[in-house]
Amino acid sequence: MSPGGPIIELVGVERRFTVGEETVAALRSIDLALAPGEYLAVTGPSGSGKSTLLHTIGLLDRPDAGQVWIAGCETTALDDEKRAALRRERIGFVFQFFHLVPRLTARDNVELPLLLAGVPARERHRRSEALLAELGLAERAGHRPDQLSGGQRQRVAIARAVISRPSVLLADEPTGNLDRRSGREVMAILERLRQEEGLTLVVVTHDPELASRAPRRIRMVDGAVVADERKG
Repeated sequence: MSPGGPIIELVGVERRFTVGEETVAALRSIDLALAPGEYLAVTGPSGSGKSTLLHTIGLLDRPDAGQVWIAGCETTALDDEKRAALRRERIGFVFQFFHLVPRLTARDNVELPLLLAGVPARERHRRSEALLAELGLAERAGHRPDQLSGGQRQRVAIARAVISRPSVLLADEPTGNLDRRSGREVMAILERLRQEEGLTLVVVTHDPELASRAPRRIRMVDGAVVADERKG
């Protein structure tokens, strides 16, 4: 891949799982390219491969065939340590169930990626406090997840996902556990961060209204991309 090319590119990607005596094709010959700053919604019925696609892009899962390029690096041959380093530097994740550490405060949850990366405490605190304030959580920084609403927990998860300044943000059903108003607020935050930070945003969703917000949408059925649509 040449400089200025896609930040994400999948070429002939396949993923299979064995369930009992049956082999299930979770991804079938996926070809997909996303430009820097692109906003993609991934839709389709349950079991269609949406989350598997997201985990493959995010280097949480290895394909059985094909290539996965992230920021010009072909990742399928990388060892676990190099994959983890690339994921830490380039990719942020937001999940449906928040995945916050229960015993840590909001501030400590947000700072966790920086702690693992060896960032000094003063810089961790500066960045987490600024980000929590930006997301309207300054007064909740010292609260644990069980002291926060669902929308607040998801905002903490977003802050944790972007504090390392990734170039790709992956969100798997980020509004799935939220009421309609909180869901819209979370999507507005993700979209604003994309605009301000130039993030490439990929959102998996079952919600047609949320999917319609994205300039580009793909639909998956039985592990294959069956539609790829762009606004305009």
